[in-house]
Amino acid sequence: MTQEIVPIAKTDEKFAVDDVISTGWQITMSRFWPLICILGVNGLVAALVPLASFVMGYNGAMTMGNVGLQLLMHLISAIIVLTVEIGMMNVFLMSLDGKKVNADDCFKCVKYLPTYFAFVFMSRILIALGYISFIIPGVILQISFQFAGYFIVEKKMGPIAAMKASWAICDGARWQLILLALISYFINVVGFMCFLVGGIPAYLINGIANAATYRTLLANTPQFADLIQPPALSEAAVAELLEHDSWPKELAAEKSDEQ
Repeated sequence: MTQEIVPIAKTDEKFAVDDVISTGWQITMSRFWPLICILGVNGLVAALVPLASFVMGYNGAMTMGNVGLQLLMHLISAIIVLTVEIGMMNVFLMSLDGKKVNADDCFKCVKYLPTYFAFVFMSRILIALGYISFIIPGVILQISFQFAGYFIVEKKMGPIAAMKASWAICDGARWQLILLALISYFINVVGFMCFLVGGIPAYLINGIANAATYRTLLANTPQFADLIQPPALSEAAVAELLEHDSWPKELAAEKSDEQ
């Protein structure tokens, strides 16, 4: 069953912190169990590495005999972590659009993994250098590059183009983004204080709020107006449009081809 899209309120600023947090809360509550199931699958996948280590008798200690095995385990763990990161970005965007989400949606973006890996590698070097340079440049870089992953997943950009696009949409909103980061941190702390279980909804709320922030900043950055996609329509809405001949013929033909 397709759910209605939760609208993001328009403001004079590039985005409103309370609006995106509210959007994160609403979607998390309305889709809590599907999202929990997806996180459960992710947890099982992430558990494969420590399970394999246990079966092979590898306890994590650095010795001359297991250096190669340790490097292999770290590489596999990094691949899994990055796959889950970009997969959850896809899930959050789908939830924001009112689309039905399944566990396999978290792994449909694996083809973007090399691009995302390149972005993570480059951005973390730059951010580390920024923190070495009196901390403030590092904060600015971390805030400004945080949406590059969404451009890779949704717009299929390369790593450098995604970093530039993320920087551009953050222009004029960095103080608000810092405030959002502080509130997100507070939500995480409160969540984990609730017997650790609250950390799960806290993660979901912050993740969807971050996706909503990306969409709002994108919509309010003029040079990226052509990249904005119309919201997804439910099957019933599409059928009604076709029935009343109000859907453009070329789009109707395209819709028929996809089916």
